[in-house]
Amino acid sequence: MAFKFPEENWHILLSPERESWQSIQNFLRTAEPKEEEVWADIGCGPGYFTLPLARRVRRVYAIDSSDFMLSVCFERAKEERLGNVEVLQCTEESIPLENKSVDVSLLANLFHELLKPDKFMEEVRRITRSKVILIDWHPVPSPAGPPIQDRVPKESLIEFMESRNFKLLEDNPIYPYHYFLVFKP
Repeated sequence: MAFKFPEENWHILLSPERESWQSIQNFLRTAEPKEEEVWADIGCGPGYFTLPLARRVRRVYAIDSSDFMLSVCFERAKEERLGNVEVLQCTEESIPLENKSVDVSLLANLFHELLKPDKFMEEVRRITRSKVILIDWHPVPSPAGPPIQDRVPKESLIEFMESRNFKLLEDNPIYPYHYFLVFKP
């Protein structure tokens, strides 16, 4: 759980090829974001999920540890005139939001990068009222993604989350190379 995406390759995260294996439309259909909701896109990168969410929900907190990724996400939101996106820098020890301040927290392609998953997931639980959505890589060959040995098997992630009293609500097999899990914090 230590592979960090090289930020200088941020454009890859917005490539048209990504849509073929991690479709935004499949995500939106499955996640069902509601107009009145507040979301946290944690590990937002350049905003692949952030911007489509911002078109559908009341507010999106775009959260990342990288200043660079946050600046790319902010500029993209500004270009699209999405005034409901707020960018925030986090660490694995701290997410700068109040307790229970978001309805849904999304962690897409992030869990395998965490060095301190216990502390980080405590923070996610602290800020989240309703649901935590975890999308991450199956340890199988794929056209992109971290090295296979750095990927966390779905069963291991479910066991990790349940041992910390997150309740698995849904396991949605919508992507060929990723699992899509929904937990109650």
